[in-house]
Amino acid sequence: MKCQRQITKICWQDHTRNSEVAARTSLHLLSDLITRRQNSVFGHIARLPEDMPAHQALQCHVDLTLGYLPDQSWKRHPGRPTTDGLTSYAGTTTTRHQLTCREGPPHVVIRE
Repeated sequence: MKCQRQITKICWQDHTRNSEVAARTSLHLLSDLITRRQNSVFGHIARLPEDMPAHQALQCHVDLTLGYLPDQSWKRHPGRPTTDGLTSYAGTTTTRHQLTCREGPPHVVIRE
């Protein structure tokens, strides 16, 4: 819509509705184009065989949106995680508190 306003030289102070700007330029709204293409891709993926990864990802997303978990193992344990991503990635079991209590910056993992 911003580009259409620039084409017609409509300033934001003119208080012109988007529908009027679209009528003046006779161009389609970009949001309508995006919606049509998203629906097209959705329909294409929905018609794929069920063993295709794209179809499985779409089905998983729909199930999660509706509140259905694929398996009980997907639930996170209650409470605060005992480690953060960096220490898990480094392969250590050092907690963030232990990292900050040692000498050196907290982003450096000191292995003993």
